Amino acid sequence: MRKEIRIRLNQMSDAGYQEFSASLIPASGRGTMLGVRLPALRAYAKELTKGDWRAELACHEDIYFEEIMLRGMLLGYACRDIDELLAYLADFIPRVRNWSVCDSVCNGLKLVERYPEKTWDFLKPYLESGEEFSVRMGLIMILGHFVKLGYDGKKNSRKREITMLDFQGPEEESPYLERILKVLDRRFTEGYYAQMAAAWLIAELFVTYPVRTMRGLKELGLDAFTRKKAIQKIRESRIPEQAVKDYLKEALRRE
Repeated sequence: MRKEIRIRLNQMSDAGYQEFSASLIPASGRGTMLGVRLPALRAYAKELTKGDWRAELACHEDIYFEEIMLRGMLLGYACRDIDELLAYLADFIPRVRNWSVCDSVCNGLKLVERYPEKTWDFLKPYLESGEEFSVRMGLIMILGHFVKLGYDGKKNSRKREITMLDFQGPEEESPYLERILKVLDRRFTEGYYAQMAAAWLIAELFVTYPVRTMRGLKELGLDAFTRKKAIQKIRESRIPEQAVKDYLKEALRRE
């Protein structure tokens, strides 16, 4: 089956896209990236779910960047049992060596939102692993599936606008907000991609729970780079008004 998959992936490859994509994903390995576009990979992953997808996941050898991506996409499309999904994820996470596979796969794992406690417990060792992409996987999973998780199964939305007047109101609450902030209360020394994931997560928290996250920015034990990038990402958003962005800039200057 793996031979057939490699033939199919080579048939879908695009040399021009391979050169462009490899320049954006340094860790992908130029010699092992075929240049298959993500929509084509997703369509192929869905096609594979109609066959013996477990046999494909049982194969331990990946040569191409697209094989690893396809493996992760299969988890999102095929797995319907949370224990099976987490078992496959435990095998998959050590294979992740770049941001593209990490982020694309994490976003597709919608099943975990039905089992947040089991998923949170699963993620904790990866968040504390000290390994750059294992940490990023944990942070991006939180970003995609826990930030907006509200009470009684409801979803919290981003604010449409954030003004300085908002910070005179009460701090927001959500089932996982304090736990997420606790995860972020440290220096991220694992590497650039872990730091950028933490910054992205903070920025998303800010536009969803601005009052509580503002206090977090003042109190979290972040390393200087991650804190700087988090504030930069917040200031790049259209949601906070200019006065909020200016306040954050001044806070950064005092750091």
